[in-house]
Amino acid sequence: MARVAPWLLPLFLLGLMLSAGLARNLAVLMAAGGLVLAVAPGNPLDRLDRRFMLACAVLPVTYLLNMALLGWNARALERPAHLLAAVLIYLLFRRLGISRPSVLFGLALAGLAAGTVAVMAVGSGGGQGLLALNSGRPMGPFSSPGPFGNYSAVVAVAGLAGGLAVGVRTLTGTPALALLAITGGLMAALLSETRSAWAALPLMSIAVLIMPGRRPIPRRWVMAGVVSAVLAALLASELVGARLAEGIAEVRAYLANPGSPSARETSLGLRLLSWQWGWDQFLANPVFGIGLGNFRSAVAAAVAAGTLPPILSTFGGLHNLFIDHLTTTGLVGTLAMLAFWAGTLGHFVAARRSPDADKRLFATWGLVLLIGELVFSNVGSMFASSLGTLGFSVLLAVFAAGAHPATPARA
Repeated sequence: MARVAPWLLPLFLLGLMLSAGLARNLAVLMAAGGLVLAVAPGNPLDRLDRRFMLACAVLPVTYLLNMALLGWNARALERPAHLLAAVLIYLLFRRLGISRPSVLFGLALAGLAAGTVAVMAVGSGGGQGLLALNSGRPMGPFSSPGPFGNYSAVVAVAGLAGGLAVGVRTLTGTPALALLAITGGLMAALLSETRSAWAALPLMSIAVLIMPGRRPIPRRWVMAGVVSAVLAALLASELVGARLAEGIAEVRAYLANPGSPSARETSLGLRLLSWQWGWDQFLANPVFGIGLGNFRSAVAAAVAAGTLPPILSTFGGLHNLFIDHLTTTGLVGTLAMLAFWAGTLGHFVAARRSPDADKRLFATWGLVLLIGELVFSNVGSMFASSLGTLGFSVLLAVFAAGAHPATPARA
């Protein structure tokens, strides 16, 4: 397992962009390895381990409590349970170690794959499998272009962090790997037309630019970045401008006439309508919410009454992290959700003060992931897609293990 472990994350990141089956199978393999190490003697847990594991467990446990009180729905627990698998994956890499070159190589593979898929999808005009389109936007192996664009953006900014980090030793090829991750990830995030990815990019980048002990950005990087940004702006200005203008028009139309079907059944109109409905449900059920197991039936009843449009009956959430939890789990579940974010953010913030440059880099990678997911889940939903949830859980576990001060260093 120690010999195989360095290849697991790079292949997983490649699978995220090219093969959902590969990604899921590798995640199962990592979790199984963590389970073996968890029951093996001689692996005591320290305070940081227990704190991270508790943060990952608090949401699934709270969901179980909610369903025990208000009604059971096994499907509502399927994706949150990924956080319990993350605990096992964390234990695997916490014991065996995870290297900076391994992550950088994986980010480069993911960036190259994502950028290639996006260009081929848009350039081909349609097709099957990797070339599937949704209104002209590439999906890769994801069920919608949203997660594809979101996690392509994470790959790009994580690649930037890897390129700017000061390491214990100089690694040959680091600039090339970082450039592949940045270029491919940005291209995929842009061509996916995913506005949440665009919103998260500057926020995630701030975490990298204020990274403790980062190296100065080389002048050639600055020049290349400026030229690339100008070219990208010229090539994509119409695309980006159209998407932003579309969003502004949808919000204005909804605010002008919330009852109009044409204003309600747009991307942002549906979000505003569902947030309003969810807030009303929370006010009526403030402690435990309407119940995770009752969400589908409550939406179906609102659709039958004409309060919500039929398309919302196909959604798994209300496209906002806080509204989702207030609606389905009330104040109890919302406090548990905040505990998860506080625990995981605290883990990485503390590790950013480490004297070890590699630990600081893993902590920065973890913060980039969390900042991105906070943005994504506040305009979508936490656990919105199966593969997006898998990607978040595995990367969270790996970065948390790499940031732990006692995790063995690997070459």
